[in-house]
Amino acid sequence: MSKKIKLKPLKYVNLKAVYQMLGEYAPVSPKIFAHIIDEALDNTNQGYVHTEPRIGRKKSDDPAISNMLVGIADKLLKHNLEGKKEHPWDFYSGLDVDLVHESGDQALKDGRSVRTYVNSYFYFKEFSRPKDEHRVVFHLKYNTYQGTEWSISFPVQVVMKGFKTIPDCHYGYSHSISLLDKDGNPTDPQHHYIGITKRNWLKRMGEHFNEIRKGSNKTFHKAWRDFAGRKDVLLSSELITLNHTYDQIMDWEEWAVDAQMEAGTSLNMIPGGKKGLKFLHKHRLISDQNISLDEREKAIREYQKTNPRLGIPNLIISELWKDEEYAQRIICGAEGRLSAEQVRKIRDLNENSIPVEKITEMVGAKNRLQVERVLAGKTYSRIH
Repeated sequence: MSKKIKLKPLKYVNLKAVYQMLGEYAPVSPKIFAHIIDEALDNTNQGYVHTEPRIGRKKSDDPAISNMLVGIADKLLKHNLEGKKEHPWDFYSGLDVDLVHESGDQALKDGRSVRTYVNSYFYFKEFSRPKDEHRVVFHLKYNTYQGTEWSISFPVQVVMKGFKTIPDCHYGYSHSISLLDKDGNPTDPQHHYIGITKRNWLKRMGEHFNEIRKGSNKTFHKAWRDFAGRKDVLLSSELITLNHTYDQIMDWEEWAVDAQMEAGTSLNMIPGGKKGLKFLHKHRLISDQNISLDEREKAIREYQKTNPRLGIPNLIISELWKDEEYAQRIICGAEGRLSAEQVRKIRDLNENSIPVEKITEMVGAKNRLQVERVLAGKTYSRIH
């Protein structure tokens, strides 16, 4: 009979909050995961920046980073328990930090161990968030969505002891899509869908995924579906804010969607907040702008049905297509397509007056027509 593992009492984390915030999306049982978060907070509180079973705990090579982290979890807990905030949605902003926990099958396949580490944006300021968005975020890189890595992120304070939600609590979240570089790091620009809900944000996320599976052509749904299954893509879902009333969350969404639209990185179909309600009213999809979020969602679905092509242009594709490496992967990636090397060899052999039949045989093309179309410039013109 196996011996039960005795867990230490939780020092920082509220187990009930972990169940409420993550539930089925935790990499292990919420009870075990609560202890993983608690351990990450405790280690960071002591100045450790990396924890891994094979190598143990490590402090930063630069002592200044570890020294600044010392006591950070205590400060977060104090901020929760004191309750002296200007707004109920305020988080501790003394340091801009990410705690990242990696586990799951994809990590093991890539040769990565289960590990937790700190991204110290307060020190590496080129990666820092704007000053009014400084906080400590917990990133869970565990799940995959149809083979593509998918991370879930949330302000760590929401699962810590003492954090309270208001009775009329609304949540603001983002789903994003990022290309990864050769080292597996997200590259710019990232594209975002901004959403709000009064229900649990992960439950709303599950509803989005159900719509994606059913073939919804909303811009966000189509983009997410098109990029699922790729190894050079990171899908992310982040709880950004909560403890807003209806009016407050509408203002936040309008600001957040405007910012993404201005940057050309928005996956929202319509403007956010009350600007979006005016848009729906103008298109006669709602008769009254004083409606619930569920009623608004129905109106947006109707807008997509009556304008089916609006969800088809992929904002990400238009940007990525400018990248030669990306274009090459798409053009040559599908089964039965010629590789970039084959295309170049076809052209080189043709310049040396090798007959088309012989070129077909030498490069392993499917047939003569495939080679002739390359030489005529009708296919693979982006490959140089």
